[in-house]
Amino acid sequence: MGGTLLYEGKTKIVELSEDGQSVILTFKDDITAGDGAKHDVLALKGQYCSEITARLMHYLNTKGIYTMFLNYIPPNKIRARKLKMIPLEVIVRFKKAGSFVRRYGGTEGEDLPVPLVEFTYKSDVMHDPLMCIEHLEVLGILSMQHATIIIDEAKKAATLLKELFTLHGFELWDIKFEYGFDESGNICLGDEISPDTMRLRKAGEMFDKDIYRRNLGNPIEKYEVVLNLCRSILL
Repeated sequence: MGGTLLYEGKTKIVELSEDGQSVILTFKDDITAGDGAKHDVLALKGQYCSEITARLMHYLNTKGIYTMFLNYIPPNKIRARKLKMIPLEVIVRFKKAGSFVRRYGGTEGEDLPVPLVEFTYKSDVMHDPLMCIEHLEVLGILSMQHATIIIDEAKKAATLLKELFTLHGFELWDIKFEYGFDESGNICLGDEISPDTMRLRKAGEMFDKDIYRRNLGNPIEKYEVVLNLCRSILL
């Protein structure tokens, strides 16, 4: 299905498709935490995360959000637009949790007054340092104009997903996005949207990678719940 290997990361393989006009993302069963210090292989994880990504990105596409998603190739592949990825994680927070609480205090699950967007530089060696917009421009990572576009797009996408999950009894606490430039220079949402990249809660239960980060067991059963929800409410 795929062709030339373009990139292999901790959880995905990216290959140029046979037509040369798109890429094939293969989602691996690997799961990591602590900048790769913790690593395991969990059966079905790649399948679950790829299908969840496919369904949520397709949903965002229908709502006017420009994503990489073209089509889902069962069981664990996505055909996607070719992107030049920006080396940033873009985190949209609705509640205080994780590194935010460690940096600034507060209580896990405490509401933020408005959605907050944070940029971190993608580097395991440097432990994904937090960056402000001025850093992005001065270091040549992203222009002020493009950073502003990403902030707006990330808030829109995160709010759409938050509203979708809320309708079905789940709370989206925060979510991590990654963006790239397509071949025309347009900013496009890439990477994945799955329990690996969000904090999703329901009635005090975790349905995300925090289960793994906190050594609370195998999270795959909870990932399956999220997948079944997406299957039931989304094409």
